[in-house]
Amino acid sequence: MHRFLAFMLMLPLHALAATAQTSQATGTTPVVGEQQTAASAALRTVFSPARAPSRKTMGLLQRSFLDLAEQGDQELEIALVVDGTDSMTAELAGVRESIEQMLTDLRQYRRSGVRVALVVYRDSGSPSGEIAIPLPAFTDDQGVIAAAIQALKPESGAPFFHELPDLGIHKALTELPWSADDQVAKWILLFGDAPPYAESYRDAKTPSAYRRFGTPLLVGIAKQKNIRVNCVLCASDENVVEPYRDALDETRAFMNDLASGTDGLMLDLSYDDIRKAMIEAARLPEVGLTQLEPISEIDLAAVRRERPGETDATRTVKLAVLPPMPLDQISFDPQHPEVQFATTIRSTLAKVPGVQVASPREIKEQLRRLRAQGIDERQAMRGLAAMLGVDLVVWGSMAPDRATVQTAAYRSGDGQPVVPVSLNRHADDTAYALIRETSSKLPQDQSLAQLMERMNSIQTQLAKPLASSPATHDELMTAIDALDQALALEAGAEGSDELLRKADVASRNAIKAEPRNAVAHWLQSNVAYNLALGEFRKGNPVQAEQFMQEMKRSLTQAAENRETIAIRSLVLEIEADYYLLVRRDLPQAIERYLQMTQRDQPEQSQLRGNWMLAGIYAGDWGAAQSNVLDADKARFHVVDILANWPDSPEAKLLKAWLRWDETKRETEFNYLPSIHVIGA
Repeated sequence: MHRFLAFMLMLPLHALAATAQTSQATGTTPVVGEQQTAASAALRTVFSPARAPSRKTMGLLQRSFLDLAEQGDQELEIALVVDGTDSMTAELAGVRESIEQMLTDLRQYRRSGVRVALVVYRDSGSPSGEIAIPLPAFTDDQGVIAAAIQALKPESGAPFFHELPDLGIHKALTELPWSADDQVAKWILLFGDAPPYAESYRDAKTPSAYRRFGTPLLVGIAKQKNIRVNCVLCASDENVVEPYRDALDETRAFMNDLASGTDGLMLDLSYDDIRKAMIEAARLPEVGLTQLEPISEIDLAAVRRERPGETDATRTVKLAVLPPMPLDQISFDPQHPEVQFATTIRSTLAKVPGVQVASPREIKEQLRRLRAQGIDERQAMRGLAAMLGVDLVVWGSMAPDRATVQTAAYRSGDGQPVVPVSLNRHADDTAYALIRETSSKLPQDQSLAQLMERMNSIQTQLAKPLASSPATHDELMTAIDALDQALALEAGAEGSDELLRKADVASRNAIKAEPRNAVAHWLQSNVAYNLALGEFRKGNPVQAEQFMQEMKRSLTQAAENRETIAIRSLVLEIEADYYLLVRRDLPQAIERYLQMTQRDQPEQSQLRGNWMLAGIYAGDWGAAQSNVLDADKARFHVVDILANWPDSPEAKLLKAWLRWDETKRETEFNYLPSIHVIGA
């Protein structure tokens, strides 16, 4: 998910865990250039909540390695069983390079300790023998472990291509000094690219080449000792592509039987989608971690705002705004006039304190579900309100001249429309007029009365247009909506770059028409930041830094022209981001983000303020070397987000990073990552 500024929509940077694109994994011959780093990428990412690929991306995985890592806080013994043959040359280099990162990640879960042993198996004809045990006892001495791993060297043997993973697993199960304590978790982590010999295989030239131990026996011993066998099916070097492919089904079946039979996991790097997901995740930078005290439902209940007995005067009003088009033809193209109108209403309502507005992403997803059910329009409005959890759904139709809109608000309880209201599409007070007319038709509706009262309190701010001309206003709405949709996607996902391009063009057009329009510059700073993120993820630091500098220039222009903006919450946010990202004045930035969290601010501003403060106090956003670090304050703002905006993208990211268990209603991994890019 893209991240950065907020206003009604922009959110801080990052995209590791949220909306990943799902694609069906298909087995193919590995690509050599990528495959040389696949095992290394896996070890660097699978146990890191901030870097692990999405479960959806993982194709065949039924569970996540993260789920496995967090099962208990007890000590962990891991036997690394590694294929040490020539065909594993590149992957052995990856294991040597990245094993320490994997162990570091695991230690974050297992405070009681992680101990490692090492078994290496080779071909029956290898010069140094079939089996070596460089670490015959489990140890947590990082120097000893590193020395043993670095000593791993591939050897050739005979016959070719099958090997002795069954012997390696058996040695690990029977000859390593596993703890007898049931409170100690015990794993085998097998790395290999070839299967064992078939039980019927015999070769007179190499009589030692035969199947030593059947899979049921290995599974039985592992289960008896309560040892999980986890397998990583690696790729072979480029000179053995054909035999690797010919034996792939056998290798896959052997590892799958071991993993499934012992309640372990299998990671199959022979699949393009899985391999690419790992490599992409590994390109992300290492993240710093700030430890928080565990968070549970008790903590959330203590700060949750909507409590029994809450009055209408304090309750949040929730709305959804649809483009005024027939339901079966609704488009979310930011350049359509109907979408620009919906964005105008949505962005205005989002500025009102105590109001939550559903995002285009949420509306699009729920409409898709309703369309699949084939229900009529009235049922659709009632169903949409229920599925989105909103009080009102605003929807209508646009006149052929596209100057006026006939719209109505549909109530959540019965789906009945309020008497339609005719609106001038480009009037300065379109949203205000909509709610005023709608509330006059339903004087007994407490939600509308409450909303009208709140809009009256900031009517002067709402009445001032964002642009001097309708054409520039439409460009701003296009940029806002395109960014809103782009921020809901993972960086680099299908459609993301196109949405950013539309936002870029629209914001530049607005700046060209009105060079001192602070909103246009602010939107351009969002575009530039997310383009920088995309280049950063692609490994293009020079281009990324160019976009970062453009972001700072645009944000500076927004700050210098902020007096042209009537909405005080947006001015406050621009100032906060300017002090953080341009001036690097943390005290001034914190002061303004704290003001954004106050209850008299719009909901999105409160959410953004909490998000930014959680990161800053945890050392993110370049604050790691400052004197503002405070894990307790970071935790306070995390709890506020989880309690009061549980369905927000921010909350979903926090739940992924902290490994929130929906059954236990508590966190399993209590570290907040530092992942936001500032630039020079």
